[in-house]
This record gives sequence, structure tokens and C-alpha cells, in this order.
Amino acid sequence: MNCQDIVFSQKQSQKRIDMALRILPSQVLKKFLFFALYLLGARLNAIASLVEMPEESGKTTISRVMKDGIPAFHDRRQSAKTNGLHIPPPPPSQASVIIEEDYCAITFGDMKHQLKIPRNHQVHLRTVLLSLLQANLLSVHTVSSTLGITAAHCRELSAKLANDDITEVLVDKRRGQKQDFLVDLSVKAELIQHFAARAVTGHSTSSQALTELINDTKKTTISSRTIRWHMNKLGLMKIKKTLPQLVETFKKTPKPAC
Repeated sequence: MNCQDIVFSQKQSQKRIDMALRILPSQVLKKFLFFALYLLGARLNAIASLVEMPEESGKTTISRVMKDGIPAFHDRRQSAKTNGLHIPPPPPSQASVIIEEDYCAITFGDMKHQLKIPRNHQVHLRTVLLSLLQANLLSVHTVSSTLGITAAHCRELSAKLANDDITEVLVDKRRGQKQDFLVDLSVKAELIQHFAARAVTGHSTSSQALTELINDTKKTTISSRTIRWHMNKLGLMKIKKTLPQLVETFKKTPKPAC
């Protein structure tokens, strides 16, 4: 069997090994891997280094498997009432999380049971992950790293979610101010007036220049950053170049008779 042309995925390998470790003890899995790689023709010392298992232990495993078959994979240091292969009862089904480009994929048991949640659906994603944390199906580290929050904040949200509704814990109910207290309608009118006049006449329309004019005219102390924000909000910067051209066009257009 030639495996030279097979492409191995480190990501897929780690995911599959993690799933296998939920059912098989670590030493048993290492024996399986050692024997499989031995059958594929790899050198014993290379296999031992790869699976982190002493070479002599690997040789012993191969010898026993060739002699006893499947039962040889069992760890004989563990007591057993029968001579057959003793498989410990599987642990409770756990979940795992994989971050994809646009989705967060939550896998239950195997790849056949997977839940995909868009990463921009923050409330949905937080609700599911925190609920799985409460059920001990995900660790604090997994949930906090997936959500991009600290472990302490993650525990706090989980505790709150256990006592309160989703809307009280995870939905951001903050509202921005509904009125511009510093920049009222008269200031906005002044801003538009000065901007238009300076744009048409070729003067500077920078936020700093307009701030000085407005503060001097209206006797206010508005910052240039605030003026710049309102200039963008009103779309003034988009007409900076087209407004003078429009004015020139109107100058050349004959006035209507009535």
C-alpha cells in the first residue's frame, strides 16, 4: 500500500484524534497508530517518535497483536475479570467547536451531528455556547476563546443567563442619544451655510476652519471632531467638488421667463 500521494491534513488529524480520545484511552490509541504505521512500512524509530511511545513498547505491541489479535491492544496493567478486550464505558458525549470563515461549527459526538451558527449572529451564538457550558459539554476556555471574551466574563455571563432571560443578559439594550444637544438645528444650518459658501468660493472647508467660524458665530465650544462627524453625517464631503460645478452650471443656464 503506497501512501506517498495522500495529502494529510494536520487540522483534520487533530480533530479526529480528539474525537477518538473521547472513547479510547490514550495508550490504546497510540498502540493502534503504532501498529497501523508499522503495517504501512514506516521505520520503528520514526513511529515511536511520532506517536510518543517507546520503541520497545511498540515492538512488544506488534508481537502481541500478531499473536493474540485485537485483545493485545488492551492495557494489561488494568485489572479485568475476563480475558477479552475490556472497553471502558464511553464518557458523556462532549461537544467541540471549530471556527470557520463565516460560521462557528459546534459538533456533538461526531461530524454527523453538527450545528452551524453564523459568526455575526452574536446573541444566537452566545446563547448556545453558554448553554453548553452550563451543561458541562464545553469548557470555559473553549467558550471564552470562541466568543473573544475573558474566562471571568464568560463565567459571569453564564451565571446571569442561568437566572435571567436572554434579553436581560445578552441583548444590548443601550440606545444612542436621540437629539444632538450640542449641535442643534441652528448650528447645523450654520454649518451647511458656511460649508456651501466656502466650497463655492474656493475657501478651505476643513473641519477646523468651519469649527472656528461656527464657534465664533454661535458662541459655542464645539470640537472640530464633532463638526467633522456631522459633516460626514450630512454628506457634505460628498458634494465638496460637485457643488461649485453645479453653481457654475446654473450661472450659465438662462433664467426661466416666469
